[in-house]
Amino acid sequence: MTMTRRDAMTVAAGGAAVLSLSALAQGKSPAPAKEPAKAAWSINETLLTAALDCIKAGETCLDHCIRTLSTGDKSMAECAGTVRAMLPMCHALAELTRLNSSHVKALAAVCAKVCRDCEAACKKHQNHHAECKACMESCQKCAAECEKVAAA
Repeated sequence: MTMTRRDAMTVAAGGAAVLSLSALAQGKSPAPAKEPAKAAWSINETLLTAALDCIKAGETCLDHCIRTLSTGDKSMAECAGTVRAMLPMCHALAELTRLNSSHVKALAAVCAKVCRDCEAACKKHQNHHAECKACMESCQKCAAECEKVAAA
């Protein structure tokens, strides 16, 4: 059986409670809680937000594309394909950004290209489908943020 992060936190909290109760029973006051240590690095919140927004808009757009394709209308095929390529890229970008990985810059360069492809495909439908317009706009923003990171 493996211990999850939640299990570990529960065990740690329980242990702290036992030590505090033990100290109180002995007439001692428990040690004051320490503030959590601040991270030595910071997350690029702008890039993370752009990737997460792109994921949200992309999932909505892909659902719309699938519904349209299921009626026999093939006009959304390219859009669906580019969104399907963009989603895993943005998921990976969000995860590496959260980890402050040294690979964010390289992935951002590729992600920018994938988002630009998706933006171009969705642009063709922006005047007819709100889902495509939202996806296009989020891809545009994400690509711009990725390009900034890749160029830095």
